[in-house]
Amino acid sequence: MPPRATPPTDFAHAYSSGSLDDFFEVAPGDLKRAVALPRPAERASLVAALRRHALALGAPAPVLANLERLAHPEARAVVTGQQTGLLLGPTYSLSKAMTAIALAKRLDSEARPVVPVFWLATQDHDAHEMDNTYLLDAGETLRRIAVALPDGVAVGRVPLTKELVAGVAAGLATLTPAPRFRQPVWELLESAASSVATYSDWFAALFMRLLGDAGLVLIDPLRPDVAEHFMPVIERELADPLATPAAINAAGRRLKALGYEPQLGRAQGATNLFVELDGKRLLLRAANGGFVAEGRRFTRDDLMALLATDPTAITPAAGLRPVTQDFALPTAVFVLGPGELRYVSQLKDVYRFHGVPMPLAWQRATATVIEPVAARLLGGLGVNAERFRARRGELQERVLLERHGHAERFRTATSRIEAELEGLLAEVAGIDPTLAGTVKRGRHFLEETLARLRGKTSAALAERDETTTRQFDRLAAHLLPLGQPAERVLSPFSHALKFGVEPLMDRFATLAPEHEQELFL
Repeated sequence: MPPRATPPTDFAHAYSSGSLDDFFEVAPGDLKRAVALPRPAERASLVAALRRHALALGAPAPVLANLERLAHPEARAVVTGQQTGLLLGPTYSLSKAMTAIALAKRLDSEARPVVPVFWLATQDHDAHEMDNTYLLDAGETLRRIAVALPDGVAVGRVPLTKELVAGVAAGLATLTPAPRFRQPVWELLESAASSVATYSDWFAALFMRLLGDAGLVLIDPLRPDVAEHFMPVIERELADPLATPAAINAAGRRLKALGYEPQLGRAQGATNLFVELDGKRLLLRAANGGFVAEGRRFTRDDLMALLATDPTAITPAAGLRPVTQDFALPTAVFVLGPGELRYVSQLKDVYRFHGVPMPLAWQRATATVIEPVAARLLGGLGVNAERFRARRGELQERVLLERHGHAERFRTATSRIEAELEGLLAEVAGIDPTLAGTVKRGRHFLEETLARLRGKTSAALAERDETTTRQFDRLAAHLLPLGQPAERVLSPFSHALKFGVEPLMDRFATLAPEHEQELFL
């Protein structure tokens, strides 16, 4: 077996540079080709279903207008989506939606309307990923709010009970000191909850209130009048259930040969379909010419009859979900996060199997919300949020050494030692070129020794300098909660509770549809 190649760079950069073009149908950034891809021109039935849902959520005029535009035979969509998590889940849910809105606006024209669409992942059954969220209170303490969701049940089936809503209210009451905008935020949450029946619809109603005026269209795949538009894809899978899993695994092997770990993998006999039985969402496996799910056996005719009775009873796995989306919608661009980009890279032949053009994969904008205290601390350090996240340890080391007058002495001594060693190593190499390895190891040893010395010195200073240590810890609470970028952890309501919903949404309205951006409150 040939040795595995070393990846030239991280996956997202490799994609944008074009080195992974074989895994995609549309080259990165090729918006012209993306909007020209053929899409079903007849979609009146789907638009009617989306309109019924929008009206039930109290959609404002811009959403209804965009639904009319979506019915245009030349219309295209910029689609994104996310799990329907508690309090909108992590802040990147908003980043995704605003990326889709901004990009649709950029591409829109009278001859070819382009509409932003958000896919509500109501079929998802990973309760532990949607039953909690994090808020950073005004005392800079990270608070986890959680509710009880049944495991293995599609989240779009979970009723929104009074007890569940009361649990969220109790969680907000733990924030200290009481956030300035807790009452208006709670009124928004309560109003959205009062108008819907399910946990996922609470997310949808909040999104409609926050982004409806921007014309964002929501699609819920668990609504029967929507799910019926996916049936041809499900039926095709049932007819040849192992073809697309094989395609996904083949793409995974190709990625692995390039040095990238595949995101998706289908086990022996696993299909790309789930079946809902007794309220639980179970993976279908192909076996002996039929199917099995947790010991229960089905023929293809059994499953076809079930699908005919309830089009939501059989749903796609991650390796098929984007194809069902793009089969029904006139998708030109699919807005993705970094993890999604990795798994979509394995789906080109799944799209081909179903005769669906693969849309342009667009990496979402990254938004870091900067609260005033974080802005002041960053300004004092002379860095931005991205640099702080990437080099917190190095920055703290440098600042400690500078504030205590040791930085210049370290630089002077280091330069002198390095110069002396370089001269010595050059002399050794000149005497015997075969000692090149020893020279290289000597240089590396010096670098490691000096780095350890700087680190231990700054650690000793940190124990005595509570002010600097506290500043870095506070910034980490804002920008790196749980050691991750804040937009992957904090709910957007973490900021809205302290500074208001309107100021937060005003900042997100300025988000460009690409790259990392800082939004200052």
